[in-house]
Formats: sequence, structure tokens, C-alpha cells
Amino acid sequence: MNAKTSSITQISSSTNSLFRQWQSLLTAKGIKEHKQFFLMGEKLVNEFLQSPVNRFKAEYLVFKEDPGIKTSARKTALSKELFDELDVLNTKSPLLILSYEEFPEKNFSAEPTGLELVCPLGDPRNLGALMRTAVAFGANELVLTKESAHPFLPHAIKASAGAALNLKITKSSLSLGEIPLNGANYALDLHGESLLTARWPKNLRLWVGEEGPGLSLKHEQKKVMKFINIPTSQVESLNAMVSTSLALWEWKKQNEK
Repeated sequence: MNAKTSSITQISSSTNSLFRQWQSLLTAKGIKEHKQFFLMGEKLVNEFLQSPVNRFKAEYLVFKEDPGIKTSARKTALSKELFDELDVLNTKSPLLILSYEEFPEKNFSAEPTGLELVCPLGDPRNLGALMRTAVAFGANELVLTKESAHPFLPHAIKASAGAALNLKITKSSLSLGEIPLNGANYALDLHGESLLTARWPKNLRLWVGEEGPGLSLKHEQKKVMKFINIPTSQVESLNAMVSTSLALWEWKKQNEK
């Protein structure tokens, strides 16, 4: 059932077409189909409404009870049961639905500009953590590969602390092993050059491996890839996100001089 009271639409039925569309936004397939996603959490929602990011448009503000927030987004009140179904992060605060434009296709035939992260991460939490680090250390671009999770899934945005909205993102339909290498391409590996002595060019692509399986590269790619090792004591290696953060910090430090 739909009803309008004081310009607030009310939805109480799970068969409502708009509610069913919003349900789909909890999946990568739904986000891609509708070009919309949820922004969850009181802090992130308020920050966006106060200082909108131009490439996103606020479409709906969804809540159980009208919070009195001023916004151009269409306000919609849901029953408690329906709201809780969408509030997968258990924020208990209004949800903002944003629309976005499709990510541009990455042109790998061009050499990198600044630091570009080639990111096959399939876990949205790891992807979110990486996006937060990328923004913090001035990465120029995040490149999603065929293997990547969607960066606007709720858990990805939460892990990014909202940084996902402030990062240039491109995509590729290619898997890691199909991507051609041009310019400087770096990756982290146990048998690479020590991070303590490595020199980081200003323009490069840093390839980030998934936790566990790492990077699935072809022999031809490995021959032209530069590998960097992070020396450790008593443990063989670090978490992939920690390792990438250290590499980004070193790149930033060397190129700020």
C-alpha cells in the first residue's frame, strides 16, 4: 500500500514495486541495474546532505519516522519490518538512496597517471578499506576488474568511511590475467625488492592481490611487473590491506618531496 501524507510517501507492503527495487540495491546486480545505491549511517547521510558530492544525486530518504531532515530527496516512510529489512548495517537511522553514472571503461593502452590501483578484491569490506586508504594517501584512481566487488555495496561504503564517494573509479570487463601492462606496474610479493630500498615513480599502477589467493597473473605479465617485498619479523607476511597501506604511504612520501 502507498499513501501520501504531507509530501511523505508511506509504504507498508513488501510487494510494493519501489520497495522491491530498493531490496535489489542490497546486491551488486541491483545496484548496476538501477544505477542507485544506499548511503547508510547517520554521520554519512548528514555529511552528504550538508555537502553533496556533485556526481551523485539524492533520490530518496527512507525512514520509519520522519526525522525532520531538509532535503530535495523524496521522503518515504516504511513500516518497521520493511525498514529493518533494508537497514542491513543496523544503523537505525534514515537511509539515503543516491543515483550515479556508470563507471567509465579503463583504457589500459594508456600509461598510468599518478597512482592507479588495479583492484580485483571480491570482498566488499576489503574493497572498502582499500578505498579509504587510497583517498587518504592520494591515489588518483581505483580500477575495478572483472573479479571486483561493487564499491557501492553497503558494507563497502561503510568500510570506506564514505571515501568511496570521493574516489575516481573506473572499470574493466577484463580479468587480471587479460590486462595488458603499460608503463610502470608494481605489486607486492614475498620475493620482491625490499620496500626499504625500492623507488616509487610518480605514475604507476599498483596491483592489489586478494587476501589468500593473491594475484593470478600470467607469465608474460610477471616478466614486466616489478615486485616489492615488505620485510617482517617472526611472521611471513602482513594482511593484504596493511601491506597495501604501507606501499601507498611509501609512494606518497617519496613523491611529495
